[in-house]
Amino acid sequence: MTSLSVAVVTRNRNEEVRALLADLAALPWVLGDEILLVDNGSTDGTVAAVRREYSSVRVLAQGTNRGAPAARNAAAATAGGEVLVFLDDDVRVEDRDFLERVRAAFERQPEMAVAAFHILDPKTHRARSFEIPRRRKELEDEPCETSHFIAAGCAIRRRAYKAVGGMDESLFYGFEELDFCYRAVARGLCVFYRPEIRVLHHMSNAGRPSWRRLRYFLRNKIWISVRYLPWRMALSQIVLWNCFFLIEALRVGRPDVYLRALLETLGGLPARLRARRTDRLSPVAIARLKEIEGRRYY
Repeated sequence: MTSLSVAVVTRNRNEEVRALLADLAALPWVLGDEILLVDNGSTDGTVAAVRREYSSVRVLAQGTNRGAPAARNAAAATAGGEVLVFLDDDVRVEDRDFLERVRAAFERQPEMAVAAFHILDPKTHRARSFEIPRRRKELEDEPCETSHFIAAGCAIRRRAYKAVGGMDESLFYGFEELDFCYRAVARGLCVFYRPEIRVLHHMSNAGRPSWRRLRYFLRNKIWISVRYLPWRMALSQIVLWNCFFLIEALRVGRPDVYLRALLETLGGLPARLRARRTDRLSPVAIARLKEIEGRRYY
């Protein structure tokens, strides 16, 4: 029977993460399954509370905020399960058969390296458009092969995670899943959207400063585009995302954040250009992205 390591990354969300752990504790587990909590330097008593209330949870206290990709890599490095189940700390699990659905999906599809979950808005119990990992959003209840997932709710075979090289820790926050998937597709690995595996994503604002998305999304999207995409695609991304986030920065009155992101983007380009020599997606990989519900331009 396939063993599962459920990994939750948290920082200063004491109440949210304990609610999720209560959901997980109520599920039926089998021998070999485990829960890992990676704490990114919380200062709100999260680590002590979890150790006190959930002694079976393995807590990896990072001591400082190293970012979500680094935290997931830390979980993968110590996990014992054959499949890594990643959940954000503001997710809730209502389905008692959640673990069995994950296990069964991987056992039925040995070619599946990554399973993207059906991530729902708790208020509507429908998916938000950006959390449906396929182009045809109206088909949110139908499974498909894709090339993208949302790390708030996904599962990855541990051997596939290792083969891809884990997540890029320099990205810190935002689009690390897209970066991972480009490397996965380049290696011929398969990502499937499995809508029968459902979680609720509350999208808590706790610990999310308003400038963070603006800063990291701009630089990360450009870094990823330059590293992997053909130049005509990469250049369109550079123009599109610069315009979008400049307008967003002016709208919220934070042009300073935009300028900082732009400087960080430029500072990181030499490393991405060097990586491009080996990581640029081949014509075969680009063709595969066109065939499946893959992400190229967006």
